[in-house]
Amino acid sequence: MTFAVTSLSKVYGGTAALSSVDLEVRPGEIVGLVGTNGAGKSTLIKILSGAAKPSSGTLSFDGRSLSFAGPLDAQAAGVQTVHQNIDDGVVFGATVAENLTLDSLAGGGGAPGWFQTRARVRAAASAVAPGLGLPLDAPVETLPAGARQQIVIARALSRRARLLILDEPTSTLSAVEADALVARVKQAAATGVAVLYVSHRLSEIETLCDRVVVLRDGRVVRTFTAPPDRAAIVTAMLGPVAATEPGSAPRPPGAEVGGPAREVLVAEGVRAVPGGREFGLRVRAGEVLGVTGLVGAGKTELLEQLAGARPLLSGRLLLDGAPYRPTDPRAAIEAGVAFAAEERAAQAVVPGWSVRAHVTLPWLRAHSRAGLLAPRSETAAARRVADLFGVRGPGIEAPIEALSGGNQQKVVVGRWLEGTPRLLLLDEPFRGVDVGARADIGRVVREHAREMGVVVASCDPQELIGLADRVLVLHEGGPAGELPVAETTAERLAALMSGTGEGVPA
Repeated sequence: MTFAVTSLSKVYGGTAALSSVDLEVRPGEIVGLVGTNGAGKSTLIKILSGAAKPSSGTLSFDGRSLSFAGPLDAQAAGVQTVHQNIDDGVVFGATVAENLTLDSLAGGGGAPGWFQTRARVRAAASAVAPGLGLPLDAPVETLPAGARQQIVIARALSRRARLLILDEPTSTLSAVEADALVARVKQAAATGVAVLYVSHRLSEIETLCDRVVVLRDGRVVRTFTAPPDRAAIVTAMLGPVAATEPGSAPRPPGAEVGGPAREVLVAEGVRAVPGGREFGLRVRAGEVLGVTGLVGAGKTELLEQLAGARPLLSGRLLLDGAPYRPTDPRAAIEAGVAFAAEERAAQAVVPGWSVRAHVTLPWLRAHSRAGLLAPRSETAAARRVADLFGVRGPGIEAPIEALSGGNQQKVVVGRWLEGTPRLLLLDEPFRGVDVGARADIGRVVREHAREMGVVVASCDPQELIGLADRVLVLHEGGPAGELPVAETTAERLAALMSGTGEGVPA
């Protein structure tokens, strides 16, 4: 049965996450769904799996309209979803066997007996070639993430799915495990299951999918038939990338690229991810280095190593010419390295704390007298940041969640400038931020880059145009190439980000 969505839209507040999306997945067909962060993939999956309701549009199987009150309704209709966050699909405190048979445990009518449970477990385990091979009586939380993911996938494949949705299913699997999963997905499609396959690994998309649908800004912008062109897919994902003058925000005097400037950071022989290629990079004072790549390319991992949030995998670092190897974020801060993490809500803000408290959090010693916080000093710092970035809201004593997302991000970035760092690391600083807030953040960072080096990571290279001087492109954990912003075009970026950049001069 063909599964279809027609004119599907989803609006949150005044923001359209999806706009008039049309999509079909036919029986036995594997359709790839790709797009950058914020393209609308997660919203579409939530609607298809019954976790969210569309604002308008229809879902249907063979022309028969569907309406899901929740995920159980979607499962009853034959839609099985394996979400990217695997721990959402397992129950900690339960065994592997119990997690494989959650449906029967939740279905009422009493718990099945031991022999019945084992029979159901064997059926679920056999759904994943060549079988799970996991200790059935082990608590699921004792298993590594890849093993937990296999459990969730096995449970989904063992159900009678008409539409199987896989969201980044190989993100935590080894190469052998990923190959086995891909083989099982092909087997499922061969039995008539319709498969929607979401992945940032374009090599999988290229070899597995019959069609590839590209989402950008909540819309379907292009559909490719097999065999798809990987570079063309990336070009469609990115949209137009203008080759503008390097840096639309004014550079401070003396910070011109190529002029005399100290090397703030020198990295030699580093690796972004385990198994990735070693590479080096240099960042000078007065310079902004942009780092981009598809999701999973290693941008966050690289910045977290530089910030002491994860151990350095290899190589050595020099900070202003001195050896630098932070053991934790506090050591990095004391060395003069500031880091604004990717996930603002989970990694950068404390619910209930005021704007003032967030500004001074990394610098409590500087705002303390005789071991006690000095309110006047804290207040002055918070006001400086609010004025510098144009923070709008109910005031510096208000809880940070009272501010809009863009103004929260201004506080998160701005507090690091209070400490005059030598190296400023910004991971996806514009995610969930409106155009005005992006301009404010970019302007201030550019203006304050004279005495420090800045590294900005973003999966959307358009965000780096007008801010960075150079763009380093990562692909599957290694360097794909580096471009001066003045020479950055959509075609060159697409070739490098997709790993097909051979012959493209850097």
